[in-house]
Amino acid sequence: MAPAIMFLNGPAYNGFNSGIWGMWGMGYVPGFTVDGVNNGYGWNQTTWTNYVNSRLAVPAIIEISPVFTGNASGGSVTYNVTAESNPGTGLKLYSAILESGHTASSSYGLYSGQVLAYEPFVFPCGTAGTSISFTGPYPQTVQVTRSYTLDPSVHVFDNLTVTSFVINSGQQVLNGHYMDLPDTATGTYGTSHMPVEVAPGLEAGPNPACGSFTVTSVLPGGQTGTVTVYDLSGRTVDSFPAGGTETVTIEESGIYLLRLTASSGQVADRQITVIR
Repeated sequence: MAPAIMFLNGPAYNGFNSGIWGMWGMGYVPGFTVDGVNNGYGWNQTTWTNYVNSRLAVPAIIEISPVFTGNASGGSVTYNVTAESNPGTGLKLYSAILESGHTASSSYGLYSGQVLAYEPFVFPCGTAGTSISFTGPYPQTVQVTRSYTLDPSVHVFDNLTVTSFVINSGQQVLNGHYMDLPDTATGTYGTSHMPVEVAPGLEAGPNPACGSFTVTSVLPGGQTGTVTVYDLSGRTVDSFPAGGTETVTIEESGIYLLRLTASSGQVADRQITVIR
């Protein structure tokens, strides 16, 4: 994952911002932190590049896959967090919906009048993050489901992105995930008589599974779709029509991606770990 750069001060300053700054002893912009170490303030491209390249060379044992369901006024997100091996204790999952493109008011001080990018406004995992833990055997996936609320009169959907990351007790970011807020989370908002677009649903369990697991998929009315099971190399392991419950049996241990693709173009993803 490339470095996540967020604009953390101004009127939106809150416990998330102060917590992230306080975690690494940062007090003002610009500054940067890699591997839980505050690497200084000001801008030095060589120093920045060296620290970032050093961190990116460390193999990640954590993978994060958020799945959103909802509309432009909010909904829910399920974070599938997979550990390839024991990641240790004291883990926290942080996530923020970021907005770009609005012009800073005078309350932003010296940033007044500038167009801001990646400013966190909505925090599905709370401003202090959500504690997660792994017990093994590995690989193991844990799921965290949280709700979130958006105000479409304030936040422009096309300007919204999502960052999610796991930090350990040593203040190291074990891995992160960055994405646009998916179109399946837009729907229709407004007065109560207006219809809300229903997103396809996909669930699988048990997780982890001992070879066989059950996949349940739900499609909005009038739609068709397909559920496909992939391994990490992208190879198709199984495929079947969506809109019911199927039992899948896999012979090889590993992490697998389940994808429901609806005829509308909407997509729902899940991850499952198989242990034989």
